[in-house]
Amino acid sequence: ATLLNSGTTATVALLRDGIELVVASVGDSRALLCRKGKAVKLTTDHTPERKEEKERIKKCGGFVSWNSLGQPHVNGRLAMTRSIGDLDLKNSGVIAQPETKRVQLHHADDSFLVLTTDGINFIVNSQEICNSISQCHDPAEAAHMVTEQAVQFGSEDNSTIVIVPFGAWGKYKNGEITFSFSRSFASSGRWA
Repeated sequence: ATLLNSGTTATVALLRDGIELVVASVGDSRALLCRKGKAVKLTTDHTPERKEEKERIKKCGGFVSWNSLGQPHVNGRLAMTRSIGDLDLKNSGVIAQPETKRVQLHHADDSFLVLTTDGINFIVNSQEICNSISQCHDPAEAAHMVTEQAVQFGSEDNSTIVIVPFGAWGKYKNGEITFSFSRSFASSGRWA
């Protein structure tokens, strides 16, 4: 039974020739690019709230129901419409096909790429992640700081982050780091 209902999300990035970034995503792990100090989302979560995702689930014979917290789930079980695994839901429209996006990098403007799991991006919003990383001296320090911040603000899920520095690393430092737990809680991921 565990083999049938276990699954995961994935976000993968490939840098081609140092200038083209190709990102593929399944589920709710995310990618963002920090360009001129602003967070640019490169992925969109695959949730039953997205019209085209919900339609595919219904077309395949699945259904979407809401739990007691108002969160939509496929067949009352899975908060994602795309995942690797979750074999028991494949006949209900849950697919493992990623959405992809291509972005041309501008090393004079692009500071870094960030890949995060839901334990981070449901607690800290994209711009806050970008601002926090921009204050750090190197990617290792930044990764540690962001994961610790997510845990301190109550993350109970996998909190993993990968940071890839680009040409503008350290160029766009925002002097203010602000964090609003209530705003982030209300506007991100599962509670959006």
